[in-house]
Amino acid sequence: MLERSAEKCQGIYQQIKSEIAKSAVVGSDETGAKVNGQKGWIWTWQNTLNTFIVASDNRGSKTIDGIWENGLPNSVLISDRWSAQLKVRTQGKQICLAHLLRELNYLIDTEKHQFAIQFKELLVHIFDIKRQLLLNHKPYQVDSQEAILLEKRINEALLLTIDSEKCPRTRTFQGSMLKYRNYILPCIYNLEIPPDNNGSERAIRTIKVKQKVSGQFKTGQDAFCVIRSVIDTLSKRGVQVLPCLNQIISLQAM
Repeated sequence: MLERSAEKCQGIYQQIKSEIAKSAVVGSDETGAKVNGQKGWIWTWQNTLNTFIVASDNRGSKTIDGIWENGLPNSVLISDRWSAQLKVRTQGKQICLAHLLRELNYLIDTEKHQFAIQFKELLVHIFDIKRQLLLNHKPYQVDSQEAILLEKRINEALLLTIDSEKCPRTRTFQGSMLKYRNYILPCIYNLEIPPDNNGSERAIRTIKVKQKVSGQFKTGQDAFCVIRSVIDTLSKRGVQVLPCLNQIISLQAM
């Protein structure tokens, strides 16, 4: 029944993919999901109106290249620092600042270097700025004094000296921030870009719930992804899910 329903949802599923490809802002994430005892992965690409979920047997660029042959050239991609995500051809990128905060909390607890404390304060400040910008319906301008000062504070923090023998994890984190420096602040210059990737984490939460209930997929992972993509997209658009699914299946049956 699920396979037949998924087949009838294929047209909508492909339309969701097309909408994502044209979107200006897209969040992406992936999570492990066993299929009949074998390691598998569920990927999502989503924004405020669409959720596109795909099952795969790997977590690398092979999956992304197979789905987005030309990348996402129209989009700013929000993700964590997984290398496969950061290699995607896009218009721009925003790394998830919430992920960085969690890492910094760990570094503060374990290595206690001033850089981690200072950088955490900066990220918390960015979240505060973003909330205010949304309330004012006005992003920062690149040449504004506020933006210039914030950029300067981040640069100064990234230049702090860290002894790699005493604080190896903190030094590695700082090196990563230097590498991805341009992916930290796009969210303050564009109101549509969130500073976190919570939307993508919500999209894959249903997969984790399913695993808690059933442990794994035996089969049907692709059908699950198709139907779940349609359900999440309908919900985001404020459409009643069950009546709409019934309509999709009924129309396809005619």
